[in-house]
Amino acid sequence: MFERIGKSALVILFVFVSCSFWLSASAAEPPALAGLSGAEKARVAKLIEGAKKEGKLVGYSHVMRPDMQAHLLPKFRAWSGLSEGDLKINLVSARTDAITTKISSELQAKVYNSDIIQSATVDWFNDLAERGDLMPYDSPEYKNFGPLSVNPEIAAANPPYFIAGVFNMQAMIAYNPKYVKGEILHWKDCLRPEYKGKISVSDASDSASHTEGYLPLRKLLGAGYYRDLGKQNPFVIVSSQDLINKAISGEYPLVVTATASIAHRANVNGAGLKLVFPSEGIPAVGIQMAILKNAPNPNAAKLFVDYYHSEVGQELMISDGYAVGRLGMKSKYAEFPVPIYDIKGVIPMDWRKVTAQDRLNAREEFRKFVIEKK
Repeated sequence: MFERIGKSALVILFVFVSCSFWLSASAAEPPALAGLSGAEKARVAKLIEGAKKEGKLVGYSHVMRPDMQAHLLPKFRAWSGLSEGDLKINLVSARTDAITTKISSELQAKVYNSDIIQSATVDWFNDLAERGDLMPYDSPEYKNFGPLSVNPEIAAANPPYFIAGVFNMQAMIAYNPKYVKGEILHWKDCLRPEYKGKISVSDASDSASHTEGYLPLRKLLGAGYYRDLGKQNPFVIVSSQDLINKAISGEYPLVVTATASIAHRANVNGAGLKLVFPSEGIPAVGIQMAILKNAPNPNAAKLFVDYYHSEVGQELMISDGYAVGRLGMKSKYAEFPVPIYDIKGVIPMDWRKVTAQDRLNAREEFRKFVIEKK
């Protein structure tokens, strides 16, 4: 009898220990695997394990500033279940032109230190894809994005190499109502005589990303607008942050081509700027993220690309002031930042038809009209 009781107790103990182990394993499962099953769960689990073995991720981005990374990277680690000890992440924040120079130099020297790149230069990304320098990766998250993000005819995209995951409203109007009298609603309003000497403009002649914003706006407004803008004696500079800072201080209270994400973050901190998206039309510059073909840490790179395009990653981008491309996203803000599909008046562009010469001509034209005032 006691022998039977002993055996029963052992069976119960075995079941209890087994269940406890299973529950513990389930509880430890990272959120990246939640809701997944079958082949897709196995794929992501393999990426996580592969990333842990690689132990490193290196990237260059003109979007992921250090203060943004302070929020994004801990959430990526929590999502993937990879601690700082498991995966060292080095995301270098730099200007677009600096990124293209750095990566182009590495590729030319056949030095493969970098995994992911992110910027708003679709022509450069397309050139890399054509030369075979990008890794084709059709992230399962891409299916959650609409035509403005994935269709090359209307988007800065080239699947499966990259899509326009988020958008920077690279050229809209921002002004400080403490120093600017009267309401500004339209692009032509900035040409009023009373604003002469009070205007600042992003330098499209010396910045790849600002050139991308200039091209659709030039298509909408025509050359005459920029000739007239030059007559307003605008302060011209590359740094979008400096433009906003000067609007806040009142030195140049009207930014004709402001970067909406930076203006939004300033307002979160109490700047009190007015953000204007003229009904005539506004540029939406797609921001691409891609994996280099010879990335030394491909598992970590793919995992990060999945995260960035996931619902969690897109929520972080909204909070940082970007118009996201993922369908079904909600924003706590009424006007901006919101998903790109909720923004009216985006100027349509087929970026495949914009050539390198078009961009050079645009830079020279901007310099002539706005800086040299000819």
